[in-house]
Amino acid sequence: MSQGAASPSPDDFARDWSEGRAQVVFRRLIDDLETPVSACLKLGRGEPYAFLFESVEGGAWRGRYSILTLAPDLVWRCRGDKAEVARGDDIAADRFTAEPDGAVASMKRLVDDARIPLPEGLPPMAAGVFGVFGYDLVRLFEPIGAANPDPLDLPDAVLTRPSIVA
Repeated sequence: MSQGAASPSPDDFARDWSEGRAQVVFRRLIDDLETPVSACLKLGRGEPYAFLFESVEGGAWRGRYSILTLAPDLVWRCRGDKAEVARGDDIAADRFTAEPDGAVASMKRLVDDARIPLPEGLPPMAAGVFGVFGYDLVRLFEPIGAANPDPLDLPDAVLTRPSIVA
């Protein structure tokens, strides 16, 4: 595959899509003129759920992967054992719907539902859910005492299913 060629082809995508198969569309670009942070600042400008993730192995300063996620079609968040989700246009409107079961069960279902087969050669983080877990999320698994004050009123966890992973 040459640099910049999309895969799968438009015809292959249309066939698989018409058969109801979720798929990853990708193209390879070589760009060593940008840092992960500069790419995030350029591509993520104005995106409320833009995330930059850096993986580090063995305590090294340089990451193995840099992952930039944009334009989620789903946002999941929880506070304590109460989870809620927003999809599509509800994300921009900040309209979240309560999940019927606890945060852990809801999160497991979300992760399972987000699984998608990846084309050969793509790293495992080319698709899926991405996000952050706050310290207080441990309260769902361990009795650690009373919660500290939370003046920022942040969720204990936020996960997104991005439509763009760079």
